Amino acid sequence: MKNVNYSPLVGILTSKGQKKDSFRGDLSVFKSIQKEIMKIGGLSFIFTTDGVCEDHVLGYIYYESQEKWGPISFPFPDIIYNKVSFRKDEETTSFQSLYHLYKQEHKYFFNPSFFDKWEIHQTLSASKQLTSYLPETWIYTNMTDLLNKLHTYHSLYLKPKNGHKGQGIYNIVYDQSSYYIHKENNRIKYDESDFVHDIEKLINQRHYLLQKDIQTDLIDNCKYDLRILCLYNHNGFHKICGIGIRKAVKNSIITHVPNGGEIVSFEKIKHICPIEELNWLSETVGALLTKQYGFIGEFSLDVGLTPKGKPIIFEVNSKPMIFDERDIQKRRITHLVQLFSVLNNTN
Repeated sequence: MKNVNYSPLVGILTSKGQKKDSFRGDLSVFKSIQKEIMKIGGLSFIFTTDGVCEDHVLGYIYYESQEKWGPISFPFPDIIYNKVSFRKDEETTSFQSLYHLYKQEHKYFFNPSFFDKWEIHQTLSASKQLTSYLPETWIYTNMTDLLNKLHTYHSLYLKPKNGHKGQGIYNIVYDQSSYYIHKENNRIKYDESDFVHDIEKLINQRHYLLQKDIQTDLIDNCKYDLRILCLYNHNGFHKICGIGIRKAVKNSIITHVPNGGEIVSFEKIKHICPIEELNWLSETVGALLTKQYGFIGEFSLDVGLTPKGKPIIFEVNSKPMIFDERDIQKRRITHLVQLFSVLNNTN
């Protein structure tokens, strides 16, 4: 086993790739973390649970001169940064054993798991401070309940409880005579029987949430939302590291870039964006998440703004995607490495 004198030594836990000795994840991010952490005398490496042995971990580092990843044996890292790609991988015995080992030894395990949307809603709505920042949300139970709520509120969102990247989201509407299902930028009109049939087909035994549609501010008559990156800092609070704006295409309900969304400059909404209130939300949500889940090093908020600039929290993500804004992503890597160093010195 290689004698490692790097401090901090950070293990980036990922999912296995399809080929032997391969792994999933964004390699450019992993390279950036390794490059940045080496500037302060530390080292990061990639590993999967398959590489965890009784007294060492088989991981991978990037050899810049050879432009390739290579395997090395490491001692157990000081900190584990959880970037596992799939929920099912976090449910395995090997993952859970590793997590509980670090918990038992009071070592930092960055973000223990993906979030469950319903659990998150229950956690946040239990705080009286946050009630007004959350859209009314219910777990889907049956079609009768869905129709009753739709007749009351006229417009709802259907969201998969464990969905991500905007997949499987529908806007359903009732206008006193007809029903509509809106997916991405496609809207179809129905009578009640066909509507019920198609909704049941779309849900198809998956666990869904119903969420009241909230009127939000628009850019060029299109929906948009804020992607707010929040990182834990040495003062014990979560602070905003960056805010990205994502605008949907015309008539679409999805703002995610891979689904046709557009990156918009923050300057376009600066006049209506309540920065101090968002900073408070970052701290408050971060504290509640940590209490519920354990140490949360980073998370992101998907936030809409009402026409008067009131923030509404639509989603909380435990593993924020890469930010296309280079300045935000660069700042993220720098802050992460600084946080790894601070956490290692407090262990």
